[in-house]
Amino acid sequence: MECKNLPNHGYVEGVLKKSEREYLWSLIGDLDGLTEKNYGMKVSVQKQLEDKDNYFTNNVLMPYVQAYVNTYGIPFLTNTTHSHDLCLNRFWARISKDGDYQSIHDHQSVFTFVIWLKIPFDGNKERNIQPNFRPESGDFCLVYTDTTGQILKKNWILTPELEGTIIVFPSRINHIVYPHFSTDDYRVAVAGDVSLSSHNPLNEI
Repeated sequence: MECKNLPNHGYVEGVLKKSEREYLWSLIGDLDGLTEKNYGMKVSVQKQLEDKDNYFTNNVLMPYVQAYVNTYGIPFLTNTTHSHDLCLNRFWARISKDGDYQSIHDHQSVFTFVIWLKIPFDGNKERNIQPNFRPESGDFCLVYTDTTGQILKKNWILTPELEGTIIVFPSRINHIVYPHFSTDDYRVAVAGDVSLSSHNPLNEI
């Protein structure tokens, strides 16, 4: 008699080195310059980033993607004539003020990553500002089904201790960013997508 696990996809998590965080900050630039200079007041903004010389892709992102593939495989069925390289497709920073959020959504890609560079609040305290009314205030959350079809959540209760944390997960997993309320300081996250490279087909399948 053997008990067999049914497959389900996971995620990869780690912490960036100081030099890697500094590189991302250099791409973002001055926060107040992005918001107050352009709008006359502090607002939430999204800025597209460019990975100069593929420093971030080669040194950070692809090792995490490879770790995922080694553990779980590619999270989709193959329906092409050739295999393809994976490449960084979109890359942006989200500078969020209090009350800003992202409703439940997925990405049309292969992998998605999120890095929290600045968390100016404690999520444990956020949810107690109005106890029982804001149970996930400030959280980042994956929403997925288990092998019986039950809807489950994986929450990250964001606190300053998580600054520099990166997670990589399949792009089709729905995710949510809940708003914070206890400070008007910025929450800063970097995110992006890894896609199949249309320009670099490899071996015939």
